[in-house]
Amino acid sequence: MAGLQSIFEKIVSKDKDYRYMATSDLLNELQKETLNVDGDVEKKICNVVLTQMEDASGDISNLAVKCLAPLVKRVPESRLEEIVDELCRKLLHSNKEQQRDIGSIGPKTDV
Repeated sequence: MAGLQSIFEKIVSKDKDYRYMATSDLLNELQKETLNVDGDVEKKICNVVLTQMEDASGDISNLAVKCLAPLVKRVPESRLEEIVDELCRKLLHSNKEQQRDIGSIGPKTDV
């Protein structure tokens, strides 16, 4: 959990290198079989991943998309529905091409 707290702190940095490394670290944590989090932390992880998908840096948003696959394996169906709803909102209502692309790639990852 201490590792996740550090990730959460760095992921909001103004420095894109910190954000990139924090997103990469989050992906590594999500891929660990031993990661066990409670509902509040799970929700925070979901929100962080969805927020990082909107990052101005394409590298960071691409890493966030990669976080979806291990994330959706861990979350309950109700949380998965929230993620899919948000991805569909990005797809349908974004004026930015990058966000529409992410919105279309995300549900493919979830399914």
